[in-house]
Amino acid sequence: MNYYDRSQNGDVRWYDWIAVFWLTIVVWIIGQIAFTSPFISMLETLDPEAAAQANDIMTSSMTEQALIMMMISMLLVVIGMLMAAIGYGVHYLGEKKMPSQITGLIGALITFAGGALFVSSSSGMNEANPLILSIIGLSPVAYMLMLLTFPAALVGLYLGWKIVHKVPLTALHTSFSRFRWTRALQAFIIMWAVLGTYGFIMSRFSANPPEYVFDAARFLPYAILSLLLLPIQSATEEIVVRGYMNKGLIHWFGNKWVAFVLTSGLFMALHLANPEAQAGAEAGNLSIVMSGYFFFGFAACLMVLIDDGLESAIGVHAANNTFAAIFVNYENSVLPTPSIWQVKAEPTGDAISTIILLSVVLALLYVTRKARPDRSTI
Repeated sequence: MNYYDRSQNGDVRWYDWIAVFWLTIVVWIIGQIAFTSPFISMLETLDPEAAAQANDIMTSSMTEQALIMMMISMLLVVIGMLMAAIGYGVHYLGEKKMPSQITGLIGALITFAGGALFVSSSSGMNEANPLILSIIGLSPVAYMLMLLTFPAALVGLYLGWKIVHKVPLTALHTSFSRFRWTRALQAFIIMWAVLGTYGFIMSRFSANPPEYVFDAARFLPYAILSLLLLPIQSATEEIVVRGYMNKGLIHWFGNKWVAFVLTSGLFMALHLANPEAQAGAEAGNLSIVMSGYFFFGFAACLMVLIDDGLESAIGVHAANNTFAAIFVNYENSVLPTPSIWQVKAEPTGDAISTIILLSVVLALLYVTRKARPDRSTI
């Protein structure tokens, strides 16, 4: 059975997908608030100067108009969440009647609109994000809390999948009767091998070789947390984007390639706040820089087709993130972990390298999967 086969989706009405996506976003936001709320106080303790600078930026950006817009947006979010919770709750846990379905749908749309308005009206707060997130590089506890926000989204998705779609969770991960851990591990090893080979070549022949910055005392806690939690973070992104969102969009459009392009574009957009994206925008080559993220998302979609499940995509994504966090990280990285080596970011060259390396990984996965087909039964 194909992973994106409609029979794997359970109840596939379009408003069901919106309901589950709304629940996923709401639980994720709640998780973010819960886990990242201590960041400012932690930054004040570890780096008072950075905390003061962040507060100055946020204070100066809080004009009367911005405050009014933020208050309106938060009111819309609260109203939308309440409407959606009542409507969907009555519809899925009680009597399935049209008024409750419409109430839930309107509430979900109000929630999304309020969230979009909040993001657009809080640009000043976004300017302070690099200072606030610098706490990650100062405290392993902050690093752990940030990574724990991702499985919060999975809680919402899993609840919605079980309540609304009424399909076993396995169908969200793979088309087979069980999650194939061996395949995920194989993909992880292949990606690490390709990245390690590339890193070795760069250390010998590049004009920008990695710099050895190993600090055992700082390295060890971050390395342990990276190995434990980054695979969960990577799996969350794959399950939500390459899994659930692709399933829904393929149902709506009836074409997997349209869905792949849309979710790859979304994956790219989610990384627009990264430091390398900002550097690319300043240099006037943002499209080239972001092409690496788009290709990463599209390559992950192809891995799902090759593997008939999310196993390889999760393995490759986890390997990419852990390799960067542990072995070779960038200056001003969005995850400023104390790695063994560090390189200066070259956004354009890095995007091109990403495309080349992922093409190699795709080819290796295709060859190994064809040579040793999985014999598991559904």
